[in-house]
Amino acid sequence: MPTDSAIAALSSPSLNLSFDLSTGPLFQQNAQNFILQQFAKQLPVMQNLGLLDVYLSKGHSVEAHWHPNASELQYVIQGEVAVSILNPFSRQILSYRVKPHQTVYIPMGWWHWQTATMDNTHFVSVFDNNATQIIFGSDILRMTPPEEFQLIYGVNAAQLADVLKPIDQTVVIGPPASRDIQWRIGTQGHS
Repeated sequence: MPTDSAIAALSSPSLNLSFDLSTGPLFQQNAQNFILQQFAKQLPVMQNLGLLDVYLSKGHSVEAHWHPNASELQYVIQGEVAVSILNPFSRQILSYRVKPHQTVYIPMGWWHWQTATMDNTHFVSVFDNNATQIIFGSDILRMTPPEEFQLIYGVNAAQLADVLKPIDQTVVIGPPASRDIQWRIGTQGHS
């Protein structure tokens, strides 16, 4: 049943039910790897629905993440995407190669990532929440103090800080450009 605000929006004389996704970028790495979005922020009349329109080239990934407030249905339009999902009950990784006209369902709160296995991969992720939250793995790694990892897991905090130092922002789509990888792993200038 629509809320009072939804009824007001739907009965408004200035009702708009259309949106151009090209005006709603979420993230762009380059011309072949980007994500467009449509949620209530972009089209306020939307109820319990949102979507991401994802374009990836071969070998590029939407980094590991989860949605604490939404389930997701992915539909491949073009190319092929390898979708991996951590089942929190069995502690197993579920892996799917999804091609055009195929879908994969990701339950709310499940850790997952997608990697294009072909150039010009295009898929749409539909969410059952018009204000879907995304928690990215890069944010967890860079915002958790290395000393906490040492305390909890017994890893060397200084070594971990050094390893994680290149992750200085939310990644969203990886990998970084090859020149950035060389800089990050310290091989620049080596043959």
